[in-house]
Amino acid sequence: MKLYLPVERWQSRTTFVFALAIAAVGLGNLWRFAWLMGEHGGAPFFLSYMFCLLLIGVPLLVAEVVLGSHGRGSPFLTMSWATEVSGRSRVWLTVALLSCLAGFLLLVSYLLMAGWSLSYAYQLQLGGFAAISLAGAADYFSAQLATPAEFLRWQFLAAVFLAALAAIGARRGIGLFVWIAVPLLITLLGVLISFSIEFGDLSAAGSYLFAWQPLDFDRGSFMAALGHALYTLSIGVAVGMSYGAYTPDRLPIVRSVLTVALFDVGVAVAAGVAIFPLLFANNLMPAEGFGLLFISVPYAFGNMPFGDLYGALFFLAVFVVTMGTAVALIEPIVSVLEQQFRVRRLHAAIAMTGVAFLLSAYATVDLSAAAQGQGFLLWLDRVTSEWLIPAAVLLLALFVGWRMPREVLRKELSREPDILFSLWYFLIRFVAVPVIAFAWLWLSMVP
Repeated sequence: MKLYLPVERWQSRTTFVFALAIAAVGLGNLWRFAWLMGEHGGAPFFLSYMFCLLLIGVPLLVAEVVLGSHGRGSPFLTMSWATEVSGRSRVWLTVALLSCLAGFLLLVSYLLMAGWSLSYAYQLQLGGFAAISLAGAADYFSAQLATPAEFLRWQFLAAVFLAALAAIGARRGIGLFVWIAVPLLITLLGVLISFSIEFGDLSAAGSYLFAWQPLDFDRGSFMAALGHALYTLSIGVAVGMSYGAYTPDRLPIVRSVLTVALFDVGVAVAAGVAIFPLLFANNLMPAEGFGLLFISVPYAFGNMPFGDLYGALFFLAVFVVTMGTAVALIEPIVSVLEQQFRVRRLHAAIAMTGVAFLLSAYATVDLSAAAQGQGFLLWLDRVTSEWLIPAAVLLLALFVGWRMPREVLRKELSREPDILFSLWYFLIRFVAVPVIAFAWLWLSMVP
C-alpha cells in the first residue's frame, strides 16, 4: 500500500519545465561547454553532443521523471513504490541511495560557486577589476584563497538563501524562484550577448566555437560529449525523480523534457557567445574551470568599457544558475528526511544546508592542495563523476527499461502518442543501457 502522497503539486506545466530547465542548465554550460566545443573540433563536437543529448540524455531524464510522477514521493518512497508495483527486489532502492548521495556531494561544489560568484559580482560593481592585468586577476584569486574569509562570508549568504528556498517548499519556494530565475537568466544573457557583440571579437569566437575541425575530434571527444550531455541535464542525482513527484496530472513528459533539453542547448550556446568574444578581444586563449571564471573573465570585463557593470551582471547570472541547480540538488535529500523520517521540512532544510556549507567551507580552505592534484573538491568530482553518477544512471536505465511493466510506463506517458512512447522505450532499453555501460567501462580504464 502506498505510504505517502506529497501535499504540494505544481499547477502548471510551465512551472515544471522552468524548474527542470534551471536545474539542468548547470554551471557546466557557463564554464565548460563552449570550451569543449572549441577543443574538440567545433561543429563535430556539437553534433555529437546533440546526438547524445536527444537519444540518450533525454530518454534517461524522462525515465527519472516517470518514476517521480508514478511514485509521487521522495526518491526512496518513489523507488519503494515502483519496486512494489513491479514485483521487484528492494535492492533496486540502490538507485535512490546512489542518486541522493551523488546529488548532495555535487551540492557542495555548487554552494561554493554560488558564494564565489556573489563575491566577484560585488567586487566588479565596486570597480575592483578596472584596468587590471591578467597577472593581477590571478593574484587576486590566489589572495582570496590564501585568506578565504570573504569567500566564506558570501558562501554563508548563499547557504542562507538556499535553506530558505528549500524550507518554504516546492510550490511556494522552488516554484516562485524558477518563475523569477528563468526570465532573469534569459534577460541577463541577452544583455551580455549584446555587450559581447559590440565590444568583443565575434568573428574569432565563431571560428573557435563552430569551426569544422574533424581532426580534433576522436573517441575521447565523443565520450566528453556524452558525459556533458548527462551532467548538464542533472541525470543520476535524483532531480528528475523529485521534480517528477510535483508534476501536474496528465503532463506530456517527453515533450516537456525535450523543451528542457532545447533550452539547455540554447543557454549553452548563448553563454559561449557572451563570454568568448570578450576573451579573444583581450587576446586570451579560452580555458575552463576556475581559470576561466575567476581569472580570465574578470580580466576581460575589467578591460572593457562599462565592464564593471556587465561583469557584475555576468556573475549574477552565474549565481542564478548555480542556485537553481543547488535547490534542485538539495530537494531530494530534504524530501527523504521529511517523508521517510518525518523530520519537519524547515529542520531538514537547515540541517542539510548546514552540512553542505561546512563541507564547502572546508573545500575552500583546502583548495590550495587541489592545485597540486589533490584536495577535497577533486575527490568529490572523481567520486561523483566516475562512480556514483554512472552507477546510478545505469541502474536507473536497467530498472525502468527492463524491470518496470510496460503498461505502467505507458500509463505515465499517456499524453504522448504511441510512436513517441515506442521510440522512448526502445532508446531507454537498447541505446541508453549499452552506451552507459560501455562509457563507464571506458572511463574506468582511462587513467
